[in-house]
Amino acid sequence: MAVVGLGWLGLPVGLHFLAKGYQLVGTTRSEEKKQLLEAQGIASVCWDSKSGEYFPASSIFDDTDICILNFPPGKFTDLDEYRNHLLQVTTAFSDKTHFIFISTTGVYPENMEIAREDNYEWSMNIETNHIAKAEEGLSHALGNRLTIIRMAGLIGSNRHPAKFFAGRVDIANGNAPVNLIHLNDCVHLIDEVVNKECWGEIFNGCASEHPSRGAYYTFACVKFGFEKAHFLAEGKGKIVDNTKSKSLLPFDYKMDSPYDYWFY
Repeated sequence: MAVVGLGWLGLPVGLHFLAKGYQLVGTTRSEEKKQLLEAQGIASVCWDSKSGEYFPASSIFDDTDICILNFPPGKFTDLDEYRNHLLQVTTAFSDKTHFIFISTTGVYPENMEIAREDNYEWSMNIETNHIAKAEEGLSHALGNRLTIIRMAGLIGSNRHPAKFFAGRVDIANGNAPVNLIHLNDCVHLIDEVVNKECWGEIFNGCASEHPSRGAYYTFACVKFGFEKAHFLAEGKGKIVDNTKSKSLLPFDYKMDSPYDYWFY
């Protein structure tokens, strides 16, 4: 198995599969981290997706059965550049390799009330959205060797947006729903796709409960001991539906409410 992007999400995913007995290879942006990874039994190469450099061809990827593509658009300004970057990465692997692309629910237009996999087409915003362009390109190139997981806002024990809102006032869109997924559920959702060999699909990864931004982040600031935030009672937004992941895989979210996150 390969993980292209052993970062905040990619490393826990990689360590999870390493613990399950998979032979793991991956990429990291620094020589220092490369040495730390290899000390843990993870063969790796240095590559910075944001540099614009071509993905390095390496024999460590030759026998990879599954590759997890886990790097965001970053500073790419040209829509085609990010898509082409991803496509170039896939050429380093065998034509028998299966891929999981870690996408984002940011692919859905903001004016959608309910964001489901079956009520969205790339043509809705492919000319303005890096992720839509990337998903469409990968899907066309890889076909049923690709599964796309659209993760909602990533959250974990050392990463919580409440820190960003702490102490701020008159924050817009207080009535908009939040769409979040905990790191632990991200890891196990990916595991479920691999375990079930569920290829050629698109899944939303998101908790089922969607409190308003105002209610949730005000609560979070108090809970974490941050200065209280104040949101304006306005706005609306999309709700990301996770029904397909629950029914088709089926996947059991352990933290199905953002309010559960305080206990993990």
